[in-house]
Amino acid sequence: MLRSEPTSSALLVIGCGSVTKRALEPGQRVSLRKRITEQDIQVFAELSQDHNPIHFDDSFAAGTVFGKRIAHGMISAALISGALTELMGHGNIWLSLNLEFKKPVYLDDEITCTLKITEVARRTIATIDVEVVNADSELVVAGTVKSMRTTVSA
Repeated sequence: MLRSEPTSSALLVIGCGSVTKRALEPGQRVSLRKRITEQDIQVFAELSQDHNPIHFDDSFAAGTVFGKRIAHGMISAALISGALTELMGHGNIWLSLNLEFKKPVYLDDEITCTLKITEVARRTIATIDVEVVNADSELVVAGTVKSMRTTVSA
């Protein structure tokens, strides 16, 4: 299934879609793609109260190991939430999250978050591998999330 949502940031969901009515099984996967915009960085800073100049000040960022402004790492991680809803269905909740930030994400980078179920317990709890890659297929975030479906599946 390929579905495109009409948003200014070009949200794209690729995969099995919302599986609320299907049993959870290892191997089920979904991907969500997004271009990181200036507006994303501004809105996330307001939400998180993280106004670190590495995200906003070109001169400051030029003097860092990154050489230019970077997006907040948690913006990449936030895509997991939307992808989880596609994979697990409405009513899913997070139980745990473990992430490693491997590379920076820059303004205007297009990133893809892919989730893949690796284990299912008690029919409603899934352990899920997380990979976020940039447009060059470089791994920028990796980890695992555990999520529980709170709705009854068929």
